[in-house]
Amino acid sequence: MGAIDYKRFYRILTRCQELGTDASARPAVARVYADVLKGLVEAFLTAHKSVIAGESAAGKEGAEANAALVSIDQPYREARAIALAYVPTLAVPDTLKRQPTDTDKVTALEDLLDAVDDHLGTPWADDIVNGAFGQRAPLVIKEIRESVEANTALANAKHARATAYGPAYEKYMSFKRVVREVHGPSSKEYKRIHLRAASGVDEGGDDGPKE
Repeated sequence: MGAIDYKRFYRILTRCQELGTDASARPAVARVYADVLKGLVEAFLTAHKSVIAGESAAGKEGAEANAALVSIDQPYREARAIALAYVPTLAVPDTLKRQPTDTDKVTALEDLLDAVDDHLGTPWADDIVNGAFGQRAPLVIKEIRESVEANTALANAKHARATAYGPAYEKYMSFKRVVREVHGPSSKEYKRIHLRAASGVDEGGDDGPKE
């Protein structure tokens, strides 16, 4: 079985929703939709929309965080070198490019700020705090944290969608069988909601002879 094509399943469930709620829907189709599928369709559609919104937000926040990191890289290296020139024993973090995760980058920025803050009152430390690094670092930290939060929200949204998929798919199959028997396998109603395995979704059952 290939990867689940959530986008296509979203379209199929939207068609099921249209079919089941149409004013001219056959009574049996409308009843089964309302009783069996409606709640699960709405849950999946909502979850899928949350993923789409989450992808957009994560992309935006990620781009802003990357731009912020590019802008702070040189000031960070400069501040780090100056601090070590004055206090060779000062415990300072490694360069940002050597930090494996965004959380590590935030920690490095905070740690360098803290190390310099311990020497406020000396000209070199005051220059760093009042210069490009000291002024940009808090904003960069904010951008990175917002990116991390957006990615966490996206991961949660994907998990919610995956959780909603199984129950919705199971009842979709039941609803599709009803539509097939009520309208016939060659009907436009059935064909519009027929999700083939070739789409990346394993239908996991036999609806009878394939048209």
